[in-house]
Amino acid sequence: MKRIQSRHIIRYGLTALLALAATVALAGNRQVDERAAADAEGTVLIESIAGSVVVEGWEREEVQVTGTLGDEVEKLKFKAGGSKTRIEVKYPRNTRNMSDDTHLVIKVPVGSRVEVECISAHITVTGVAGSVYASSISGDVEVSGDSPIVAAETISGDVIVDGPARQIAVESISGTIRAKGGEAEVEAAVVSGKINLEFERFLGLEMEAVSGTLSATGDLAPGAEIEIEVHSGEVTFTVPASVSADWRIDTFSGGIDNAFGQKSRKTSEYAPGRELEFTTGDGDARVRINTFSGSVVIRKR
Repeated sequence: MKRIQSRHIIRYGLTALLALAATVALAGNRQVDERAAADAEGTVLIESIAGSVVVEGWEREEVQVTGTLGDEVEKLKFKAGGSKTRIEVKYPRNTRNMSDDTHLVIKVPVGSRVEVECISAHITVTGVAGSVYASSISGDVEVSGDSPIVAAETISGDVIVDGPARQIAVESISGTIRAKGGEAEVEAAVVSGKINLEFERFLGLEMEAVSGTLSATGDLAPGAEIEIEVHSGEVTFTVPASVSADWRIDTFSGGIDNAFGQKSRKTSEYAPGRELEFTTGDGDARVRINTFSGSVVIRKR
């Protein structure tokens, strides 16, 4: 399966954002209302620390920023020109107290490519038809709309994606991931949490967890590569009765419940592990599921 090239904002943007966060109250809470012309399919870069950021697509070739700046904020840096617009919530140097009362609503041309980086803020992106890359260190991330590519990440929080994107990469260290859509190539990972995916058809799927519950529902495209792995937790995979796939399922400690009827067998007389290999239809897709401690349930839709 071809890897989705996400920006891994959490890993690479954290240093810059923490430097930005080295910030003294210069003014009280205040309203902001700024706008500037922007390319219909330009890039909008947004950086904030705490509070919330809501990004909405609209049918104007301009970017508008409204909302409230918190007590500790020095200024809103708003720079537009050509194909790129940058919006940055700036704090003075050495300030360590950052309240969560900065709330921005940012309207962008519907065709924009949007990148949002936050430390402790809730992010919502909706109605955008360009690619979306959204990351929060501590906060929920929600993306909906017509974006063809979505990469959404958080360390502590939930990730929700809803739309027709054909490439989706979602990650949460500690939280719940929920994503649904049409035909898509999906990557989903948690360290400790839940993943729930509902798609019409998977063009490819990589799903993994260290400790969590994984659930995926959808048909499989011919040639799709499905890789599901969990160390400690249960996997439930629901597919149409007519699905065409080559299956291999392995558990070190856990059962295998297969709605297609084929029975698993023990891998060893002395170990609790089980394995199951079978084919449905012509075996057009390839499915591999592995658990160390946990059961696997295959259901028919």
